[in-house]
Amino acid sequence: MKKKYILIICFVFTLFLINARSLRIVWWNVENLFDTIDDPYKNDEILSTEQYSKKIEIISQKLKKINADIAGLAEVENILILKELANKSGYPYYYLIEGNDPRGIDICLLSKWKVEYISHKDHSTPYKENKNYRFSRDCPEAGFIFNGKKIYLLLNHLKSKMGNQEKSLKKRIAQAKGILDIISLIYKKNESPPYTIIMGDLNSLRYSEPLNILQKSGLKIINYYYKEDKIYTVNYNNNKNDIDYFIVNIPLYKEAKIIKLKNYNYNEFKEISDHFPLCLEIDI
Repeated sequence: MKKKYILIICFVFTLFLINARSLRIVWWNVENLFDTIDDPYKNDEILSTEQYSKKIEIISQKLKKINADIAGLAEVENILILKELANKSGYPYYYLIEGNDPRGIDICLLSKWKVEYISHKDHSTPYKENKNYRFSRDCPEAGFIFNGKKIYLLLNHLKSKMGNQEKSLKKRIAQAKGILDIISLIYKKNESPPYTIIMGDLNSLRYSEPLNILQKSGLKIINYYYKEDKIYTVNYNNNKNDIDYFIVNIPLYKEAKIIKLKNYNYNEFKEISDHFPLCLEIDI
């Protein structure tokens, strides 16, 4: 009997080791997650108590179902909303730094462990017509150790296509170059090349100029290894596109194993957002 218990313990411990090698990260633009209070310093929307409670409840249920180690979110108004979402979805750590968006829709992070979270909202991303331009929201950096390897996440929500199309494209191109600037800074503060993962709503179609800039720098766009109709994150007028991406640097691509990239394009997610969640699972 004693031998039997030892075998069971060994089996469970082995499963733990296997699972510990796998890292699950989800990205999701949850679309206009505002609260019920009017912020006079923002061009925000005001949800009714019923609308707010329903949205928080559904998002937390879906996050628990996806069960990622780390969740990057876009379009969350403030840290109090994120705190409630973290408590309801089972994440002990949550991070949000107010960005540059006039509506107050921010990028944020939920995590099962503590990370070093740094804002880059003041990082310059100039283009010809505006030398003082910065990220339209932010490009926060989250660093942590996983299985002995330093990993950096860069979370993004690039300029939308609303308004002047030519001008908004210039801004997204400038922000793509800004992402590369931040990656360079990350490399400079590490003796050996770290693992770097860029994720977010890039508001850009496949092979458009912002994506081309990132790809030509040597980064690997994980979405490109999958058919778009299998991992699309938006479905507008029956046009299925993935404008949300996971992108990794060469050291991670070569040394880690990409298990899968999966979207959650189920009807039940449509009532929450115009974007579907996108989840990356890797073995390190």
